Amino acid sequence: MVSISIVEIPSRRLERALAFYARVFALELEITEIDDQRMVFFPQDDPEGPGIAITEGDDYAPSGEGVRLYLTVDDMEGILARVVDAGGEIAAEIDVVEGWGRYAAFRDLEGTVIGITQPPAD
Repeated sequence: MVSISIVEIPSRRLERALAFYARVFALELEITEIDDQRMVFFPQDDPEGPGIAITEGDDYAPSGEGVRLYLTVDDMEGILARVVDAGGEIAAEIDVVEGWGRYAAFRDLEGTVIGITQPPAD
């Protein structure tokens, strides 16, 4: 069996990343330290489900290359507006995949690209 347990968004400036993601996703976030590793965990609806964290460390390299994380949201336009307002950039404009939903992507303040998806309205 293979499944996702946690996805880490790399950061070199954790306080700045915390402020950016808290603003973009309208979340209350705080820094946690686990075994000398500073991290910011996103709140989870399902404690058994996969987690998302922003993680700071010398061996974490923010990048727009490599694996891309896609997060499901319910207000794509609002998220993208807050990205720009918080200093990020739109990496891919909203597009639609028929029968699947909408997607877009943004670049955070350190260059990491995060995708967002929105299922079709019922």
